[in-house]
Amino acid sequence: MEQTRKCPSCGGTMIFKPGWDSLLCQSCGHKEVIPELVSKIPVEELDFLTAQNTASHDWGMEAKVVVCKQCGAQTIQNRLQLSGLCPFCGSTTVEQADPEKDIMAPNGVIPFKITEERALYIFKDWIKDRTLAPDLLAQNAQLNKFYGIYVPMFTFDVLTENRYTGHYNENNRTLFKSGKFQYQVDDFPVVASKQLSSDKLLLSIIKEYWTREARPYTPEALAGFPCEHYSIGLTDAWNSLGDELRFHLQQQVNKQGDSRYIMGIEMATDYFNLKYKYLIVPVWINSFFYDNKLYTIVINGQTGKINGQWPKSFGKFVEKAALLFLGGGIT
Repeated sequence: MEQTRKCPSCGGTMIFKPGWDSLLCQSCGHKEVIPELVSKIPVEELDFLTAQNTASHDWGMEAKVVVCKQCGAQTIQNRLQLSGLCPFCGSTTVEQADPEKDIMAPNGVIPFKITEERALYIFKDWIKDRTLAPDLLAQNAQLNKFYGIYVPMFTFDVLTENRYTGHYNENNRTLFKSGKFQYQVDDFPVVASKQLSSDKLLLSIIKEYWTREARPYTPEALAGFPCEHYSIGLTDAWNSLGDELRFHLQQQVNKQGDSRYIMGIEMATDYFNLKYKYLIVPVWINSFFYDNKLYTIVINGQTGKINGQWPKSFGKFVEKAALLFLGGGIT
């Protein structure tokens, strides 16, 4: 959803300026600091069990969900907006979803820190190291434009009580050990976007946010930027954590102060006081077609980390292989 604000000085359009925590007028340069983003107020942790009754639906404006007919992505728009561009595939064929569709609003936002200019520089530096990328790739006009979008993320806090068994080796003997410990899980993230979470390369980038820098949600952070609607709901997000959270807790066994390394860990866990935050987090994204295939590259809009899919040239592969072969023959 792209919020719009009029400049009090000239009536021009004000948009959010990444890295400034401010709105900037596109016409006269008037700047306004966004109070919520410069405050030290933390994002409130909400009770999971009562989420259905207590979650906010206030986006700070009338909102609607639109669906891209080409790739299926769902984004939030101002209800008065008549058209839109899908940031995931560039299509303009979008339509409003079910008007009664639930549009739970976030309670926190991590604002953009990386500008579009910086994102483009990061990409060009990154693509230079893709030695198998086709030479013509750099001439692809689509690669000169990145789209900023806020992506939905749930984070979970929960107190765990864990009972475990395992074994360790000592003096060429295998010995068994059992124990129990409490552990507070803090800000465990789930990217609530099916568009991005299905690709491990992209997911590795957009899960790495400094969530402590999240601030209470304000629609002004969205001025000039669309926002994706979550396609993985709160309950599904929590349920999806099974294996990942279990592995995280098993790692804590060997951080309990025992010098022996425990292996083959089996664990039973009880969960208490489950809390969540619904954040929207910044991503620069470029989806482009090359040789009739769609590729996606994402840049974390807070940290600048980049990853994605890119085409490989068979000709370049043969060329590199030949050079390695010839080089090996010379030595």
